[in-house]
Amino acid sequence: MEIKFTDPVGLIKKTFLSKGTMSIFNKSKKNKKKNIFYFGLEPLKARYTYQLSKEWMPNAFKSYENSKVKFIDIEGEFNPDQQIKIGAVLDAVGRGKFAMSQCSNFLDMLNNDEVKDGDVIFLQDYWHPGIESILYAIDLYGIKLDIYAMLHAQSVDEYDFTYPMKSWMRGFELGLDKRMTGIFVGSSIHKDQLRNAGFESPIHVVSLPIDKQATLDKLPNYDPDTDRKKVVVSSSRLDKEKNPYFMMNVAREFLKTHPGWEWHVTTSGAEFKSMLPGVIESLNKLANENENFKLLSNLTKEEYYAELATCSIQFNTALQDYVSWTVIEATIFGADIVYPNFRSFPEFIDNDRLYKAFDLTDALTTLDKAIDSPKKHPLIGDISNLGRKMEAYIVSNKIKNEINVWHEKDYCLHLLNQEEQL
Repeated sequence: MEIKFTDPVGLIKKTFLSKGTMSIFNKSKKNKKKNIFYFGLEPLKARYTYQLSKEWMPNAFKSYENSKVKFIDIEGEFNPDQQIKIGAVLDAVGRGKFAMSQCSNFLDMLNNDEVKDGDVIFLQDYWHPGIESILYAIDLYGIKLDIYAMLHAQSVDEYDFTYPMKSWMRGFELGLDKRMTGIFVGSSIHKDQLRNAGFESPIHVVSLPIDKQATLDKLPNYDPDTDRKKVVVSSSRLDKEKNPYFMMNVAREFLKTHPGWEWHVTTSGAEFKSMLPGVIESLNKLANENENFKLLSNLTKEEYYAELATCSIQFNTALQDYVSWTVIEATIFGADIVYPNFRSFPEFIDNDRLYKAFDLTDALTTLDKAIDSPKKHPLIGDISNLGRKMEAYIVSNKIKNEINVWHEKDYCLHLLNQEEQL
């Protein structure tokens, strides 16, 4: 007599459970999904933070929501028209108020028993004021959560605006590291800096997250084959770590020898700002002296993308940029690029588009190379889009083995393809 074995749970369900009880059973099974409590940045539409927190990252988790996770966006209080009064990327006061209101809202969920063992906290920025209140509470509640964060810079970099704060900030950074399940960074050099500073958590190099298709959809009339204008664009902030004085020197000399070309400096802010003394005065002086040096402020995302989609070259002088959204967005919209051979840039930018850092002559020579032999750089956007997907894959599956999308693109694609087949 042949004995056939079958799934015991399935047998019990078929034999003993009514349709109503089956429904409860299946509902209970579905509730096994872990919650991803996502702490995004202030979703300011004029900044990349709206797309990042409300579109790009939520989109990354959609393919896991049916089977593995429930994505929960932790809202916070903010002024949608917030301008940066004091601060670099976001307003110093606005950042703190928004982050702490998110923590307050999460604590209410914890108090209402909406948080369970195995759930996940995902911080879009490692610097998240108020997070210690959550760590304190979950320890007292005895709830074990996995915690992930994107670490954009912090005090490990001498050029970052937080570096002067390292005397008090480093202890906080390393303390939070002890609670991290995984950290995401943009480039290998940043990972090395964190290791040298004493960080011990798994660190995944994933570029900066972007949804390439959602970005292209912001400019539906974009034509990659259209002729480019004789325009060089500088998109970086004008703070110390972006080296704005050198950018202006290059622009001044470039425009002397390239009649018919324009140099555009852009910002989404209502006006140009900088924490570096004298920069705005120098910027306005150069614009007054040369009509081809143009200052474009208060740009919407669509207007900014139109600028990238029609310019010839995006030029960068940053001392500190771990990849940067400026280069990702510019290359998605077909712009050529000229960047310094410095820090993170050699990891992903072609050698013939890198100039000797801080060298005026070589910067001008590299700009001329780009004019004479223009080209596109689609892989930068493709790999950054892949990195965003890898963040969701790692968090949803609790992957501990470190990955690097710049070095292991094909392996990452293999992992995602395997996931789709499950």
